[in-house]
Amino acid sequence: MDIAGSKQSLIDVEITTVNKTKRMSTLSSALKNNAVKLAVGLAFIGVNILLYKQSTHIAIAQFLGYPSSEDSNIRLLMSSNYTNSSSESKTVVKEGLHFSLTPPPSLPPLSPSSPALLKKLAFLREPVINPHPYNYTLFPSVSCSKQPVELAICVPISRDNFMGRQTIRETWGSYANSTANKAVLVFFIGSELQTSDSPSATQRRIDEESKLFGDILQESYIDHYNNLSLKSVSILKWVASYCSESRYVLKADDDMYVNIPLLAKTLPKLSLSSPQSAFVVGSVQYGARPIRSRSSKWYTPHSVFKGSVYPNYASGTAYAMTTEAAQILYEASLRVPLFWLEDIYITGLCTAKSNVLVMNSNLFTYDKPDASGCSFRAHISGHRYKLEEIRLIHRELYDPNTVCEKSGT
Repeated sequence: MDIAGSKQSLIDVEITTVNKTKRMSTLSSALKNNAVKLAVGLAFIGVNILLYKQSTHIAIAQFLGYPSSEDSNIRLLMSSNYTNSSSESKTVVKEGLHFSLTPPPSLPPLSPSSPALLKKLAFLREPVINPHPYNYTLFPSVSCSKQPVELAICVPISRDNFMGRQTIRETWGSYANSTANKAVLVFFIGSELQTSDSPSATQRRIDEESKLFGDILQESYIDHYNNLSLKSVSILKWVASYCSESRYVLKADDDMYVNIPLLAKTLPKLSLSSPQSAFVVGSVQYGARPIRSRSSKWYTPHSVFKGSVYPNYASGTAYAMTTEAAQILYEASLRVPLFWLEDIYITGLCTAKSNVLVMNSNLFTYDKPDASGCSFRAHISGHRYKLEEIRLIHRELYDPNTVCEKSGT
């Protein structure tokens, strides 16, 4: 028996076995590495799909320099007061995922701890019954703290009215483009009733618009005509929290033309003559009564407003106020039951609660003066203008070659 040959054979078998084991170990490691890579790749794809769904919100957060999503509220609270078949209002609440950007730190609200303030504003002792719990989904990059601000121009507008916003930016809202004018322009919009995790094409377009101009504030209430009071409260909240350094506030609808330079000259004069430092000025409506006809756009049943006469209020088409008034009215809105007609709610019911003065000025009108620059030599506001009429008025008003008859100057 060849013992040496047998030993060599055994050695060869052992070497072969070791090599096979090494190859199997290498193959197993490779498979494990590939599995890990595959898992990481799938996770990466999944994360990117999620980020794609919310990409516009995150991009805006990065654009505006806000904290990352881990610091954001991932919550949706949407509410709308749609009119049902009985014409009574009801609240619809939807909950789901939605990124809410974290705005800059706000100033504290009015504090009821001051005896002097409590004496002046006794209503602050009353409990909050109408909180405004809506999240910011878009926040403007314009700032009232980085520059002196005399006038905050606030425009409530339908979320899908892109041309309206652009027209205002290029006409009467362009007053805010010059730092010498000490003004800011902000558009206030609501949200859509979200039916999926992905934002709609309209919302994606709004997000891009916000990136470009930085002048849109969006909250999570449903953007609907019946929610205009919520939109106006969002204006008061923003002014009270983020623009309290300003002196005056203008609220004007998107179908208005507003002669901002004339307004800027008029408001300080009113401050000097007003018996109160907190006031609202506009086209005041006296002795208006609720419309009880169901066929009317402004139908208000007894269950919504029991009185027979509304308090005096300024037409919601355009009104201005001191920033002090805006701060007080925001606090009042938290303590006055919500009413769907925003001008009556803000400048009627809330001013009555807080004793903020409402002043009439014939320079404001809810009518439609002639669409010409000459008409607005003597008007601050006019109503129901088409976009091309707004541009025409603005062009003529600022054209030094425009010649007006003496009666129109």
